[in-house]
Amino acid sequence: MATIITVHGTFAHFGGVQSDIPAPGAEAQWWQRGSASEADMMRLVDGADGPLHIEPFVWNGDNSEIERRRAGRALYRRMKALEQEGEPYCVIGHSHGGSVISSALLEAAQRKQPLSGLKRWVTVGTPFVNLRRERVLFLRLTLLQKAMFVASLMLLLMFAAFIVGEVASGNSQFDNQNWLARYGIYTLLMSLPFALFWAVFKFLDLRKLYFYRPHIVSEARNGFGPRWMGFWHKDDEAVSGLSTIGGLKMQIFHSTFAVPFFSILSVFLLPLLYLLLLTTPGAMVGIADVMRDRVYQISDYEQSEARVLAARQEVRQLRRSLRVSRQEFDNADTGGNLVQRLDAKKKVESLETSLQEAREKMHAENPNLVPVERALRFKRRFLERDGKRCEGGSLCGSGRDIALNSRLLFHLVTDEASSLFLDDDLWRGRLGTLARLILPVILVPIVFGVVAVILVFLVQGIARFLSGLLARVLDDLTWFEIKRSALGNDTETEVALTAAPRPFWLNQSPPSLPLELGEHITGYSNQIAAQSLGKFRNAIGELAFSDGKQNTQHNVFSYLTWRELIHSSYFEVPQFRWLVAESIATAEGFKRGAALEGAEPARKAAAWLEAMKGNG
Repeated sequence: MATIITVHGTFAHFGGVQSDIPAPGAEAQWWQRGSASEADMMRLVDGADGPLHIEPFVWNGDNSEIERRRAGRALYRRMKALEQEGEPYCVIGHSHGGSVISSALLEAAQRKQPLSGLKRWVTVGTPFVNLRRERVLFLRLTLLQKAMFVASLMLLLMFAAFIVGEVASGNSQFDNQNWLARYGIYTLLMSLPFALFWAVFKFLDLRKLYFYRPHIVSEARNGFGPRWMGFWHKDDEAVSGLSTIGGLKMQIFHSTFAVPFFSILSVFLLPLLYLLLLTTPGAMVGIADVMRDRVYQISDYEQSEARVLAARQEVRQLRRSLRVSRQEFDNADTGGNLVQRLDAKKKVESLETSLQEAREKMHAENPNLVPVERALRFKRRFLERDGKRCEGGSLCGSGRDIALNSRLLFHLVTDEASSLFLDDDLWRGRLGTLARLILPVILVPIVFGVVAVILVFLVQGIARFLSGLLARVLDDLTWFEIKRSALGNDTETEVALTAAPRPFWLNQSPPSLPLELGEHITGYSNQIAAQSLGKFRNAIGELAFSDGKQNTQHNVFSYLTWRELIHSSYFEVPQFRWLVAESIATAEGFKRGAALEGAEPARKAAAWLEAMKGNG
């Protein structure tokens, strides 16, 4: 007795159930019981010492590297059972069914099982995925393992921080041999948890990714490579498409895609900066301290405070007296006698002279009157409360009083703007007061407008740089995920590179199918595609007015056979089935069936097989 195991590919169960028996009313697929492929194989191939048995191997068919490896382990167990029965057997895998077989053979190599009963393994249109493991052990760990790995470093990091602190404080004794020996021993002890975790994870990594070990690759290549037959069409959509995806790289994100977003942010940058300053205690205290020490130089003017306040108080008192005297003069001018008017006039003139002299005296005795008064005004507003200096002589509220913070920022742009553009010695009195009120209203928006324009251009320049950088990063991530999804790489420890018509552990790819046989498969696929196109044309109305998305999908897939693709058409072509039969019948433990002996298709199949072996 001899056995042939058939292994289906990805999505073989799409829309159905996982079974080697076709669903009621459905046509049997090549690997299922009752299919045309099974019938041909039973007719064309016999066991060398008994009947032929064909056994479908069913797996879930997901486009998942993890699932393919899980299926490979299950297939290995079935092959091991056949080994124990002492029967010759062959395995045929289509699409990623070939990847399942490859995984099973690597499992056998890792377990040092030669699988002597395996006489031939055949892959059909298999895009073997080439992966590489992450280069750094940390990246090959699971999320939980990464967390444990980092935790194992904490003791060593804490000890390293302690040593750095000792060195920075000058407490270290590098010239003391006892000190060096003691801390050397401590370093080794602190490293033990990290070393232990590293050794455990390294051991688990070697067990999990055993197929990257050179001796296992060599074992698989030498043991199973000579028994392999790989069939693939040069226009196979899966093989050719996935083999080129590794080098495919087109721009998805334009280098300026993020510039508009960042530019809009620049419009609101000034108010955002204002709110940031307003709510940042450290920044507000820093601004107040700079104004106190660098701008107003309060400490330099505090000794003049009493004199300036007394002089200013005398001027205010004379100004109030002058206002009262002018009112008396106005009353005497309208209803009083001449003597009263003259006395009132003399009093006004005397007060005016006294006020002028007091002002001149105040400026003469205090040549730095304006900066002193500005410093004292700042001190009263922001550094004192109820006549008492705030804690540390700094901003009252320590920057946490939002109302005071807002007054400080408002003072910053109004008082300073006025002081920069007005000469306080020239702009006194009502005119100076009016100018100081109007100037910030005009000047501050202009200054802020200029600053806003500068910020917009600055942000746009930064945005172009960041956008270009983001575009490159997002392009790389997008293509990485596209390749990862297309190649079915759902592992956490490996990176998908490309696909090839041979397993990564073999050195040479087989030649594509002979031209004549390839044309048979292409012609069949084109014929089915033309039929499907006609059905779609007739069904446009039904698809357009179908009720609900699920019903629409059912209608679409009811018109597709998937034989419209060359990748799915191999076993539908009789000539290809004869080639597969010939490749198995010529293996040890098998022989040609009566139908295969002497028939013209058999001679062609034998010639194609010899030609492929000669080109391999």
